[in-house]
Amino acid sequence: MKYLWAPWRMNYILGEKQEGCFLCKNLLEKQDKKNLILHRGKFSFVMMNKFPYNNGHLMVVPKRHCLDFEQLNDHESKELFYL
Repeated sequence: MKYLWAPWRMNYILGEKQEGCFLCKNLLEKQDKKNLILHRGKFSFVMMNKFPYNNGHLMVVPKRHCLDFEQLNDHESKELFYL
């Protein structure tokens, strides 16, 4: 397949971009249903992707803003991979 066609993503591609990290913002808002957050763990959370390439795409994300898996501590990485 040369191109992946996902027309529902056009709102994301052409829409206005937020400043900052949307994951951190959504986590702090405490509006889980609106922000598609399905589960909050102690160190990580699970959320649906608002603009998925396929059905059922979930994201498992550390609560601490971290750009590299190697920066996660043992508790964070264990819960992240468990979820």
